[in-house]
Amino acid sequence: MGTVLIVDGSDVCRAPIIEFAIQKQFAGEGPLAAETVISRGLDTPGQNLICDLAAGRLGASMRAATFSVSHRSRALTVEDTEQADIILTADRHHRSAVVNTSAIARSRTFTLKEALVLVSVLTDEVRTGRSPRPTTMPETVALLDEVRGSIPLIEPPMHTSVFHRDRALPSADPLALVDGHEDAAIHRHATDEAYQVALTLGSRLVDLTEDRMARIGSSASDWWWRQHA
Repeated sequence: MGTVLIVDGSDVCRAPIIEFAIQKQFAGEGPLAAETVISRGLDTPGQNLICDLAAGRLGASMRAATFSVSHRSRALTVEDTEQADIILTADRHHRSAVVNTSAIARSRTFTLKEALVLVSVLTDEVRTGRSPRPTTMPETVALLDEVRGSIPLIEPPMHTSVFHRDRALPSADPLALVDGHEDAAIHRHATDEAYQVALTLGSRLVDLTEDRMARIGSSASDWWWRQHA
């Protein structure tokens, strides 16, 4: 049994949303079902409740309600980073902070959107026989780190239809999930985006390790990255 560690600033919005969504996708009998998904914050005193908008984004199911009521923010520790199979951060600043906490975590640390792009590329590599199909999270992470060094990740200084659906929002790093607490519209967008990206990543990780790989190029995000990478 391993651990998937989610990291953002305060562990009350993006991180718990991602935690819940990935837990939801991993549930079942596949090889990733044994992974424990946890979230931590870099700048939290701990014991804070999930924010109301994030809780609402998880839905009205009993599972979502139980998660929202029980969640309490927790501060990131060195032990968290060193014991995790994979570390997914909200943005590059958080990714750098994690690596500064523990240098040995570098190869296992990705932004959430970065991981989504790399999983799509790895799926293509596995399908064409250029990479072996991973069956565990550690195997998957090792291959993701190899792929990370083989492709460019474009950083357009403009909105894209992939990660910035609302063109009224300010331009942002395409590999980051914005915080958004300073503005209600941006906050709503941020919670929606965190949930959808996490669901997609969780699904693709399951498909990859269970050999039920989704076809590359079947979504707008796949198309955009193939055009610009």
